[in-house]
Amino acid sequence: MKLFLNPKIMTNDKETALLAILNGMYSNKHEYLITSVSLIGYAITGKFLKTSKRRERTIIEGIKSAMKSLADKGIIEVIDQNKDDYVLSKKGLEVDTKKEKFIVVELWEIQKIFSQANKPFNVFSFFCCLLMTINNTTKEWHMSQDDMVSNWKYGKETVNSYLEQLEEMQLIYVYRHNKRKADGTYHKLNNSYGRYKDKELVIKAAQDYAKSVECEDVYEKIDRRSIKLRYNAFCNGAKKYNCNSAAVWDLYKECQLYNKSLKSKPIEKMHDGEWKEGEPLDLTVFPDDIIDSYNEKATDDQWGEAESMMYDFDEEMLDVPTMGEIQSEGDSEQFSKNSSTTVKEDLHLIDIESLFDNEPESNKSNKIVLTREEAEELFA
Repeated sequence: MKLFLNPKIMTNDKETALLAILNGMYSNKHEYLITSVSLIGYAITGKFLKTSKRRERTIIEGIKSAMKSLADKGIIEVIDQNKDDYVLSKKGLEVDTKKEKFIVVELWEIQKIFSQANKPFNVFSFFCCLLMTINNTTKEWHMSQDDMVSNWKYGKETVNSYLEQLEEMQLIYVYRHNKRKADGTYHKLNNSYGRYKDKELVIKAAQDYAKSVECEDVYEKIDRRSIKLRYNAFCNGAKKYNCNSAAVWDLYKECQLYNKSLKSKPIEKMHDGEWKEGEPLDLTVFPDDIIDSYNEKATDDQWGEAESMMYDFDEEMLDVPTMGEIQSEGDSEQFSKNSSTTVKEDLHLIDIESLFDNEPESNKSNKIVLTREEAEELFA
């Protein structure tokens, strides 16, 4: 069932939901609509509501409140009433789709919101506001969250919460550009959004939008030194990653960011004060199912962090070779010479050799010594 709303009619959150449901319940074959709070509750949630349950009681009270306020404002007309039973004229229940702009909401959409949202009246009203901005041709738009806050009088945290809920319910799809404008303002390119069922069209329109704006990529802040340590630990068989696909997946994601960061900042500073070009990590050491899972998720873009930053690194980088570097004969010899030294003085030190179960006896002369803080971060 399709529900039609006239966006020009000024209504609050509760009134918006009630007016949408009344539009769906009314038929222009009749001069009036006979309904009740119980029937409206059933239509809006897909089940009969019980006053004994707090959440359902809140919805019932919201329906009663909205019915009274809509009638007081003259938006609808109550012909007769007996407690929670109503007879309404057709006033305000119809939308002339040929003469007026309108919003279309599916019955299952409002029922999903009222069954899953933390504040269903508010989230539904916010959903309608989003739909009102979407381009009918491209099925996408890119209003900033700041404009949502300003235009719709919601708080920033509220906007974030409602967007997350609608996305989790798969009522909207959001395309995150991870780009910023190259006009000197460095403002992040607004996320594009649309109905989830129009996902493919939203992606296409979002990419066209990004091409129309001069912009540059934005990346997350990462600690390359820490990632390289964890990568080496994984390659050496650290217990943390045994039978722990979630930890391996997270590490693979960080290693991907590490390699991408080399494109924007390929030079690293070592502890000895020397500089050298960073080498990309060999990602083929990861299981195929982890790689495939990452690639699938990368294709199906999801919400990212609200505030992204360019790649940023500590200038003092630890000279820890990767497994690929160790495998080369020259690097292996150099690593053997340096591996028994400590990286910091006057701190609690831990012998990393004892933390690996799979360390062969022949390698026990080659020890890497870390600070306790580094070891705790490595095997957290």
